[in-house]
Formats: sequence, C-alpha cells, structure tokens
Amino acid sequence: MNDSTKDSQELIKDLGKAGDGLSSGRAFFLRYLGFPLLNSIISWERALDIFEKEGEKVLFLARSMKKDKLFERVLVPKLFGLEDNSRYYSVAMVIEHLIIVGSALKKRIPLLSQGKNLDKEIKIEDYKPYMEIDETIIDQYEIFLHSFRKEVEENVDNIYLENRHEHPWFGELKAKDWSVMGAIHQMVHRRQIEAIIRGL
Repeated sequence: MNDSTKDSQELIKDLGKAGDGLSSGRAFFLRYLGFPLLNSIISWERALDIFEKEGEKVLFLARSMKKDKLFERVLVPKLFGLEDNSRYYSVAMVIEHLIIVGSALKKRIPLLSQGKNLDKEIKIEDYKPYMEIDETIIDQYEIFLHSFRKEVEENVDNIYLENRHEHPWFGELKAKDWSVMGAIHQMVHRRQIEAIIRGL
C-alpha cells in the first residue's frame, strides 16, 4: 500500500484547499459558457464513448510507466478544469480519484434517470484521493472502466428526465448532463496524467 499523504507536506500547504474550486473567471466560463456548449453538442451515447476512450488512454499511460514512478507525486502546471488542490498528485492518485468519481456517477446517473432524489450534497473535497492506494490500482481501474457503461446502460430509465441534482461547479444537472460531465472529467485527468509523466 502507498500512502499519498506523507510526502512533501510543504507543497501541499502552498496549494489551495480541497473544494476551493476554480478561479472566478474560469468558474464563470465553465458554468455558463463552456459546459453548456459541450453539453449541447455531446449526446448521451457520445458521452459514454468519450468516457471509455479517455479511460483506455489512462490505462495505456499508466501501464507504460515503471511501477516505482506510479506513486511519485508531481506538481503540474495549472490545467483548465483542475482546481489548485489537485495539482500535486501521482498517477496512482489520479486513477484512484477517477474510480471514486466514476463509481459515484455509476449510481447517480441511473437514479436521476429513474426520477429519484439524491439527498446528499456533493462536495468536491469528499472525492479527493488522499488515502492509502493499493499496488493493484491499475487493475482496479481496468475492472471499473470495463463495467461502467454496461452497468449504467442497464439501469437508466429516461436519461433526459427533468430530475436534477446540484454540482458545485456546474449547477443543477440532470442524468444526461452528469454523463457529459463524467466524460469531460475523464479528459481533464487524462491530461493531468500526461503532465505528471512529463514532469517525472
């Protein structure tokens, strides 16, 4: 097991707090311009395609690394869609985060499509990978990724149902919107992994 909280506490201290979000300008752009535009042109099926393809890229990148580098943290430059607190991760931490978020989406999307309410407020800080991460993290992600689409599709009812739940950055989202958000999330963190590898 690798503890992702022990190393370089000084760097962590200098970053923003978990859940601080994006700068006001970027947050405004994403919430009112960027995300609505992408949401209007990415279909439900295309969102699932992107989720899978970006996940396969993540697997390829992770498997191409030496094992001892997988858990080495790198401070990456500011990336669009990545809050400051998330800039100092290892590739293993990014993958753990993708599993945490993806597992939540796998439950959230079907429930919203079925007209059910989600009672729990979503807080970005609850999805951080500051924990012990198992050596088998890549295999765990592969299993998760290859089951995601099937499990979601088997359990959705009306993906366009006007039943929404608040995302702290993007506002009130229905099931289809959450699927698009998930696809974009995969893209952002695949780019983060590429930046980490460049910095090793």
